[in-house]
Amino acid sequence: MEILKLDLSRLRNEEHYSYHSEVNGLVQRFTAEALGIQSKYPVYGAAFAAEGEVLDVVQKSIFTGPIADADQRRDSLEVGIERTIDGALLHFSEEVREAARRLKIVIDSFGDIRSKGYNEETAAIKALVADLETTHAADVASVGITDWVTELKTANEGFETLVNERYSEEAAKDPLKMKDARRQLDEAYREVTRLLDALVVVNGPEAYEAFIKELNKRIEKYTMIIDQRQGRNKKEEDAPGETV
Repeated sequence: MEILKLDLSRLRNEEHYSYHSEVNGLVQRFTAEALGIQSKYPVYGAAFAAEGEVLDVVQKSIFTGPIADADQRRDSLEVGIERTIDGALLHFSEEVREAARRLKIVIDSFGDIRSKGYNEETAAIKALVADLETTHAADVASVGITDWVTELKTANEGFETLVNERYSEEAAKDPLKMKDARRQLDEAYREVTRLLDALVVVNGPEAYEAFIKELNKRIEKYTMIIDQRQGRNKKEEDAPGETV
């Protein structure tokens, strides 16, 4: 058992910090002492905090104007979907009521999406829309919210695009600071993962198996994000241009 590789350089700034936030949370849950990485973790923790401070400066100037409006738009669509489902619970048709009941369970399983942070809300809406468009597509059609789901998906994608553009714009104002923060954090991360891989070889996998499994799940998730974006970019490059 070993830790999978992740090309951290291909992550956008917010994705980079989000990944390390998940890694840091895992270490705190399992504890550096139990994992045997207490000699390396303080440097990683400090580098993680430093990158967070750099991003905080960016975020304070980002979530205003068009982005705030875009967030309000997707929030209103979420409310509309929830209220339509609630209304369908009282529908005269038993079939519609049952579809609404199942959809209500799905919606409730995501908790209060609108109270999440911007990035967390974006990810939650993606997951919700994916569920509604696939597993629960028939119920969505029965309750009559297919167009609502499509609008929510479009609004969420629009929000994400605006955020990514502003992140790039703001980070570009001081690229050396962001670049240096990422470099230091990635170096500290590699020190931690190299130590963990060595400990597995020396001590056996038992004490580290659960942690590494969870870490690898996150690495797979962010690798998929990178691959999906690369796939979209390749499609756009290959798309034939309009002829006049």
